Amino acid sequence: MQIGRSSSWNGNRIDTIRQLPLEPMEYCRRWVAQESGLNYRKVCINAIAEITGASPKTVKDWGTNFQRRPKYVTRILRQADLLNQFKQLVVTGIILLPPDFPSE
Repeated sequence: MQIGRSSSWNGNRIDTIRQLPLEPMEYCRRWVAQESGLNYRKVCINAIAEITGASPKTVKDWGTNFQRRPKYVTRILRQADLLNQFKQLVVTGIILLPPDFPSE
């Protein structure tokens, strides 16, 4: 993995960000694309269900803006957000994975 000079500072920053909650609606705004012909809320519910392991019905029962979601969900969504950002950096070539990085 290619790392810049300020990697120590960046590592601390990542540790700090990793602890911050990420609300479901914010996760959806960042990572769930709005597609014409599809119900955005349903797509968002399915994305959150996939990430958290909860059923789509359970996620739907958290309320219109997911205000009744369990507290742990915000931590899981933050982890997913960081992983998505990492994947984008790998795809763009900003971060290079080591040759022994697992392929699955």
